[in-house]
Amino acid sequence: MDIQEYISSGIIESYVLGMASAEERAEFERICDSYPEVLKARDTFELSLEQHALSYAIEPPAHLKNEVFKKIHAEENNKLSYKTKITSSPAPVVPVAWQRYIAAASILLLIASTILNYYFFAQYKEYSAKYDELVQSQNQMASANQTLQAKLLDYESALSMIKDPAMAVVKMPSVPTSPNPGSLTTVYWNTKSKDVYLLVNNLPKPTIDKQYQLWALVDGKPVDAGIFDINEGLSFVKMKNIPNAQAFAITLEKKGGSLAPTMQAMYVLGKVS
Repeated sequence: MDIQEYISSGIIESYVLGMASAEERAEFERICDSYPEVLKARDTFELSLEQHALSYAIEPPAHLKNEVFKKIHAEENNKLSYKTKITSSPAPVVPVAWQRYIAAASILLLIASTILNYYFFAQYKEYSAKYDELVQSQNQMASANQTLQAKLLDYESALSMIKDPAMAVVKMPSVPTSPNPGSLTTVYWNTKSKDVYLLVNNLPKPTIDKQYQLWALVDGKPVDAGIFDINEGLSFVKMKNIPNAQAFAITLEKKGGSLAPTMQAMYVLGKVS
């Protein structure tokens, strides 16, 4: 049994303020006998109520004591006054002690109401926070689902193009002088439409001031086939249309591309079979 959770459940306040059922009171008293920390928590709450009531107790005026004693002496000296027929109904005078009890009871009711309001407000805040977390989780799941669906469409589109009989596949492994020996890319070149698609299998992400550039070797001369960035997931990029090519290569150039390839920055090269 989690005693701290039991203490914070509100049972102590319900027991002390007389709002607990008979079964709850019996169980609470049994637990008090078994767990000293629960008994201590009950005593602490009772003491706090008593201190709170005393702090708000109303002190009677200084002259009230003398007036009360005068009335008492007058009643003792005139016992026959009790037999006198009362022809009017004066407002009853509440003794000072009872006034204090009534004030203390009112304060206890006010404290109980405050405690209950605070308890229900705390419960509301807790459930509201859980609801917000649930809504946020659902939104994240919906966003992730949309992302997965978009990626699935990309894969299906890429697969459809790859299966096209007119699509020539050009494997582009790293060159011996490549800054990254593990580099690998693939060019899909449609021999009918002359459209070029680039699949980045493995290329290191460049710095912010650099971009990769695809080149097509046409009649022995390099022709710009477009620049591209490294994206997460399936990086299947449509490049410039190339009517004819004997090979494709990729170099790392300044951002925006270059007019001629930087040979010492060439990563991959592949010949068209």
